[in-house]
Amino acid sequence: MALFCEKFFLQIEESTDHYLLASGDDFDLGAKVIASSANPTAQAVLLRINTKDEHDLQNARELIDERASGVFAEMVLLRDSASEGRTREAYLLLNELENALRKLVAIRTASISGDKWWVDRVLKHLPMKAGKYKHEEYRNNEVGDTEITPDGKQDHHDLFYTDLAQLKAVIEELSNWKGGFVGDLKVTKNIERLDLLNRLRRKIAHNRFLSQRNLDDLRHIHGQLMHLCRRIFDQQ
Repeated sequence: MALFCEKFFLQIEESTDHYLLASGDDFDLGAKVIASSANPTAQAVLLRINTKDEHDLQNARELIDERASGVFAEMVLLRDSASEGRTREAYLLLNELENALRKLVAIRTASISGDKWWVDRVLKHLPMKAGKYKHEEYRNNEVGDTEITPDGKQDHHDLFYTDLAQLKAVIEELSNWKGGFVGDLKVTKNIERLDLLNRLRRKIAHNRFLSQRNLDDLRHIHGQLMHLCRRIFDQQ
């Protein structure tokens, strides 16, 4: 373990039964060997890297990749505490915005087609798979799961089983757009933002690490679209 630290030109500060602690110019390092109970010759090394910001973390990872090629077979990032904080904020922003967009779709299509809004303005523009609408599979799996829905009762309208890509398809459909959404969202670039939002949604939903750029983009989209949505809701 001392040789490992020498490879990084780190100053060893403390050694405990669990971690060997050291520090460099831009980051602090903790290294812990985890042996295999099945194969005594196999082992993994858990590295804990503390940095001031995302830039220093990337520098530390590149340094480890460069100088530890003979030490580790590969290095996998298992946790990024700064990113976890960004993900928590991003989830709240996304939750508010996605449900606001669903509300907008329901209000605007109902203003065009009345009580036929779902069939005439939404359902016909949703994707199908093997003769069935894709959202129905999500709905049926949830409602039919007795551990998730014990009473088997569907509490949510089918609109809540649509994703951002499907909402975008409904909004940008020509007759829907000209029928009302153009007055709500003003310009098509506001619809195009839903593409980036949907890509970020996948990353957030599966707890992958968010960069600061990801969060900044989401904040920007959230601010603009929520402003437009609130303007419509305040008129109701």
